Amino acid sequence: MQGDPLSASRLSRPLLGLVTLFTLAAPAARAEIGGVAVVRAAPWSPGDEVREGAGEFEVLFRVASLQREHRAIGVLGVGNRHGSFPAGAERALRFMAQRGVPVARIAPGGESGLDPEGLFLDAGHLSESEASAVLGRCLDQFGPAPAVANPDHPTKDELASIRTYLRPFREAFAAATGPRLSSN
Repeated sequence: MQGDPLSASRLSRPLLGLVTLFTLAAPAARAEIGGVAVVRAAPWSPGDEVREGAGEFEVLFRVASLQREHRAIGVLGVGNRHGSFPAGAERALRFMAQRGVPVARIAPGGESGLDPEGLFLDAGHLSESEASAVLGRCLDQFGPAPAVANPDHPTKDELASIRTYLRPFREAFAAATGPRLSSN
């Protein structure tokens, strides 16, 4: 989509080059399957390009680091009150979700923001450790996610494939966040 502020084409080339370098230099995946990176939203500061780039870099770097050791990886984003991140990190999270990395979000004190494409998982009010555990178990069970060929122009079928892959993840998060029965 032209002019989309979350377009992958707006990711800076040096950062993507760094991710590619880490990915290409990575040793073969180990027997471990699921790895989860936790990224936290930096305090928002309008127009602060350095902070925007730092958030983007953190997401890309954390994913590249996990790819060195795991076959299937995911990201747990601990956003602001509504689960959102500064624009740079949002772009990177969307890019990763399209490139086969499931992204779950926690929105402390509120509900996750809009996700019209259905690419993100809502971890509800789970703690970081609980949400990481659910995401890790799903990655272990279901393996790597499908990826789009061109994040700037994903096809409807590619996005549908990602949403279908994420269905059991959504069910696992819903079960984990649902009402808990007393053990008495």
